[in-house]
Amino acid sequence: MKHKTKTPLAWKNLTHDWRRLVIALVGIAFAVLLMFSQVGFQNALFDSQVKMINDLEGDIFIVSKAKFTLAAEKRFPIARLHQAQSCPGVLWAVPIYTEWTTSVLRKIEHGRGNPGYPIRSIGFPLDAPVFRSRDIRQQTKSLNSPGVALIDRKSKVSEFSFPMHDDKKLAECSVELANQKLTLVGTFALGTDFANNGNLVMSAENFAHYFPHRKRFGDPLSVLDIGVVKVQPDYRIEEVQQVLLSTLSKDVFVYSRQEYLTKEIHFWDKSTPIGTIFLAGKIIGFIVGMVICYQVIYSDIADHMPEFATLKAMGYPTRYFMALIVMEALLLALIGFLPGTLASVGLYSLLAGQTGLLMQMSRGSVAFVLAATIAMCIASGMLAVRKLLAADPANLF
Repeated sequence: MKHKTKTPLAWKNLTHDWRRLVIALVGIAFAVLLMFSQVGFQNALFDSQVKMINDLEGDIFIVSKAKFTLAAEKRFPIARLHQAQSCPGVLWAVPIYTEWTTSVLRKIEHGRGNPGYPIRSIGFPLDAPVFRSRDIRQQTKSLNSPGVALIDRKSKVSEFSFPMHDDKKLAECSVELANQKLTLVGTFALGTDFANNGNLVMSAENFAHYFPHRKRFGDPLSVLDIGVVKVQPDYRIEEVQQVLLSTLSKDVFVYSRQEYLTKEIHFWDKSTPIGTIFLAGKIIGFIVGMVICYQVIYSDIADHMPEFATLKAMGYPTRYFMALIVMEALLLALIGFLPGTLASVGLYSLLAGQTGLLMQMSRGSVAFVLAATIAMCIASGMLAVRKLLAADPANLF
């Protein structure tokens, strides 16, 4: 006789005590929320760190070999970029200048200034379409004036109370950058990361004015942080990259876009303790869920020992009980996953607004947490059913 496990029996076992079921689902939803929070923060770390790279309109990136991460202020001579511009297949090569160690934004109110706020300043030639951001492209003309900049509206500058949604009022704010007067003429969206609390964008000329110390003797724009190269449409990126590698000095790296993104993510994931911390958080969430799910299924088995004994005495095979418990675990996982996911969406939205990080729930994140939740519940069920499978039917009554 072939026995089939039917969902209604597993469902009735779970729902015979609604109070216990609700408590179980809350516990599993909490474990899902915990795992989503760890996955979200880890993805936010990676996505936010590479957001600036993704916002640059380029195919190839040139950086100093001493620049181990985007936040490191390691520069190379602009002569390398001039060499790159002369290579066949290069449509344009544009310098990007960044500063954050001496870039301090200060709001002056009632004749007195606050201590200041560290912020990353980004300079670029206005005649080059190097930024993908529509906000920046539409406001490029407004950056032609001396002493002006755009401010990232996702910057963590809430204590300054900047009127981010009113450009006229924003321009009226009395602001200093690096102890020099600055006028904020508009906003754009980039976001914070784990190294920078916000961003300013300005022309290369204004950048040189605010940060003349970048080169002690000579032009402060003669050294740059990132060289962005656009390849001509009829050339392959890989071919132009090889030409640049053979032409430029050995003091710079020449990356394709994907190589640069991978390098930056690898640094934060493997060369810092942050990746390990988030992994530990996901493991803890998994274990918490396993413990909760184990208690629920074990209690359910204990409450129904006489019924299970009858089925076992009737000749129901081991695989029947295992399939029944797997079905219960699967139901717990799927039902508990839904409120946990909804709570995580709200948490992501709250954290994105408060921190400026890219807290995004991707399909990959949802698939990972769902798979972990199902594995967590099924593993708990397999642990809980051991006592039933090992027991003699006569001893169960």
